Amino acid sequence: MTRVPTLSVCVPSRNRQIYFQQTIDGLLKRGRDDVQFIFADNSDDPSIMNDFMAERVADGRVIYLPSTGKTLSMMDNWERTIEAATGEWVSFIGDDDFIDPELAGLLERVGRVSPDIEAFSWSALTYSWPYQDEPPGTINLPYERGVIRLPRHEPFRRMFGWFEPAAVPTSGFSIYHAAIHRNLLQRIHDKYEKRYFTHAVVDYDMAMKVICEAQGFGFSMRPFSIFGACPESNSFSIGRLEDTKKKAQIFLDEFGKNFEADPELRDFPFSSFLGVTATIGVVQEVFRKKYNIKSPGWEKGYATACARNAEAYRQREAFDLINAGYEMAFKSWKGGRFLKDYAPIWKGDIPVEPVSGFTDSTVMVRSDIAGVKNPAELWDVVLGMIVPVEALQVDEDGLKGLERTELVSRDLRSKVANAQNGKPARMPGNGKLQHLKGRRR
Repeated sequence: MTRVPTLSVCVPSRNRQIYFQQTIDGLLKRGRDDVQFIFADNSDDPSIMNDFMAERVADGRVIYLPSTGKTLSMMDNWERTIEAATGEWVSFIGDDDFIDPELAGLLERVGRVSPDIEAFSWSALTYSWPYQDEPPGTINLPYERGVIRLPRHEPFRRMFGWFEPAAVPTSGFSIYHAAIHRNLLQRIHDKYEKRYFTHAVVDYDMAMKVICEAQGFGFSMRPFSIFGACPESNSFSIGRLEDTKKKAQIFLDEFGKNFEADPELRDFPFSSFLGVTATIGVVQEVFRKKYNIKSPGWEKGYATACARNAEAYRQREAFDLINAGYEMAFKSWKGGRFLKDYAPIWKGDIPVEPVSGFTDSTVMVRSDIAGVKNPAELWDVVLGMIVPVEALQVDEDGLKGLERTELVSRDLRSKVANAQNGKPARMPGNGKLQHLKGRRR
């Protein structure tokens, strides 16, 4: 590759070679030549990926970073990965995920008409890898296909204000399953301790910096990536108590110190062992205090998100244990004022049945459609069901807001108008703007 790549796709990995290898092959079979791939192995046994990559490094689009022979923290592995990237835009995915390299073509078009856009996100799909006797899941493909500009306050209130939260903020715009422009990344590097990632929770650490620093935000309602959840991933542990505790401990051990011992957390009694929402709360509390971020009233939304996290635990014993932990934290936090806003409901251990069909906003297909066995294979099927990238409309006089963009349904315009009047409304993109539960690798 002789010219500057339009997009660098970064894929860090640790000890999940079987998934990493399938993801690599799925990406490399795409023909686009202005996309760079950085594959960074951080495994205990370097030989597995070294042997696998021996011939694949001949592809001029590939930069391979082998294991260093010692375990790097996730933060350090991500840091060396992004330092190797040379693209105009940079995106990270997990080793069990997938991203469409054709995103590069859309980023080029957006950059020409709206050069102030420095952070670009999109609707993302979710996929669980086949595992033992677990049934296949349901994939929701959105009808919407607009390419829009979002006002700065929208991701800010969703991240720091916990506006309309799921178990996580519905903000999007991390470097994880989003694309960040080189100019913004350099400003972040220069401002925040002369490195890109400064907290162990790398995806949300970067998301908060991007939301605070980006000049413009763009969003595609057409999906461009798939969050994968393999049995070894952090996302797979959501709702599984023992798996959550095990992976939280591994994460802290590999980081090398307990980031929850930060002095900024003296009056924040939430532990990452409670789950994903508490973990995000921990990193956000440090960021708020360190950089004086103000978002009045965020506590109620955070309590709602914690309740959604507890509800993910469908086994009664697990739910009761997590619920008791959150209740104890809320009772001791800020005089117990927000305990009333934390009101989870046990959903029961209800079997999840895959469905297919239509809703008013999506097409639902089974995750094993056409016999697919990984996200890259699923994407091949999805491409036959969504609008081609070249058919996406990008206004020649610049991206417009949702209310001024064609190819946006009347129903979605109505929801946005309601939101502006203070009524709840989900944003586009499979119901939400977020880097949701795929989380860290």
